[in-house]
Amino acid sequence: MAPDSIKVNMGDLKTGRNAEVLAAYGVGSCIIVVCYDRHKPVAAMLHGILPEKPGTRKDANENKYLDAGIENLVKSMIKEGVNIKDMDAKIFGGAKMFDVKNDAEAIGERNIKKAKECLASKGIAIMGEDTGSNYGRTIEFSVSTKQAVVKSFSAGTKTI
Repeated sequence: MAPDSIKVNMGDLKTGRNAEVLAAYGVGSCIIVVCYDRHKPVAAMLHGILPEKPGTRKDANENKYLDAGIENLVKSMIKEGVNIKDMDAKIFGGAKMFDVKNDAEAIGERNIKKAKECLASKGIAIMGEDTGSNYGRTIEFSVSTKQAVVKSFSAGTKTI
């Protein structure tokens, strides 16, 4: 991890500026949502675990859930002075890590679907993604270049 890296753990939401790098390690079925200002070096990364917050559940960490977490992500960007009209996004993860034999949609697929729904409802375009499949990923997003390096043992390294 580079000295200017900000680690984003499961259920975390962190903001970065300028030359900082937002990083999430060992991402499986979770979804990483990065929103960034297309004009300024400001970005935020959410490491969501589940698609939606249960209606009756009182949970101190809303950022575990993609629906509530994306809401908080957008609010954190606005607090940083970013106009929602200048926000774009990239998403990563949502892998099917285990071969489970049932008809229900896998958690990774549900997470991808929910992230896309939430971003679309806010008018935030997804400018790149590396989602699905059956392998884990590490994501390092450079705030200044707005590029993510995605590393995987089975799929190699790519820049998105």
